[in-house]
Amino acid sequence: MRKSLAISLAAVAAALAALAPGAWAALPNLGQLPAGWTHADINVTIGRVPHTLVVNRGVVQAASSSSLTLREADGSVVVVPVDASTQFVVNGQPGSVTSLRPGATATTEQIDGEPAARVSATVPLRLLAPAAAKLRKR
Repeated sequence: MRKSLAISLAAVAAALAALAPGAWAALPNLGQLPAGWTHADINVTIGRVPHTLVVNRGVVQAASSSSLTLREADGSVVVVPVDASTQFVVNGQPGSVTSLRPGATATTEQIDGEPAARVSATVPLRLLAPAAAKLRKR
């Protein structure tokens, strides 16, 4: 597992190095963190300027147009800023912050403390069912 993680992190660093400044929206998808991991900081130098990629994974506690609050597996709570440029992928499909529900699992990717460039989330069907039931009643 360590070898595959090292290869994955090297691939991320290489992909980040290839990005033009300001092209953070094209951030490579990291996929899943290894089992048991909830947070990772990856440092990379691009054009002699150091950058930090921050990845967090946890259970959504709250979601708004400006932030996402996650409870990580170790019990810590992290608030990740989001904005209009944050790309949301929910259950494998393009989504938005309004697609997220407390109890969903989310992974966020940030660069240098900026709002998340990408949020990948899984919203279980049991959390979607109440919203679907309300739509059927209309």
